[in-house]
Order: sequence, then C-alpha cells, then structure tokens
Amino acid sequence: MKAVIFCFFYAVLNVSGAALIKWKLKGRVLNELGDWIKFLLDIQVIGAFVIIFLSALVMFKALSVGHFTFVIPVSAGINFILTIIAGYFIFKDQINLVSFAGFTLIISGIIILSLNSTQHA
Repeated sequence: MKAVIFCFFYAVLNVSGAALIKWKLKGRVLNELGDWIKFLLDIQVIGAFVIIFLSALVMFKALSVGHFTFVIPVSAGINFILTIIAGYFIFKDQINLVSFAGFTLIISGIIILSLNSTQHA
C-alpha cells in the first residue's frame, strides 16, 4: 500500500511540474539561445524543475518500498491518467473515441501487467 501512495505522489508532482512548464510555454517559440535562457531562468520554470526533481525523489522512495515490476507500471499508469486529466481540463485537449480507446487499452495493459506484482506491493 505504501508503494501505491508514493506512486500517486510521484505522479501528482511529475504532472504538476510538466503542466507548469507547458503553461509557461504557451505562445512561446524557443528558436534562439536567448529565448531558451530567458525561459529557463524564469522563476516558475525553475520551480517546475524543482517539482519534477522532487517527483524523482518520491519515485526513489516508491522503488525502495515496492517491487520494480509493480512500482514502474503503477506509477506510469497514474501519471498517464493525471496527464490526460490535466490536458483535458487545463489545456483543453480534445479526447475523441480513438483517444479514449487507446487510453483504455494502455490502462488495461498496465493493470494486467501489475496483477502478478500486487501481492508483493
């Protein structure tokens, strides 16, 4: 159960950091070195990288309390679900029938792969 909680916190931090970077990229084109430097020195972008770094630390903790074959698929699945939710609600990404079918198949595959490992989590 601890591994699942750490997987969830990893995914929340990871998606939050990535969403913040995406938000700061809205309307920007990073063609010139100066554009990149200005973007990377933005305090919110630095904060987003810190959040993503913290997500890696939480992932290390999840790996220390759970089996690799459980932690990686479960954290990827939660990360994937939260990414879809953030994309839909924050960035107004469209989810059509084909996208939903693909999403369902990926999540089903992660669940099936993790079934054998859940007894060790």
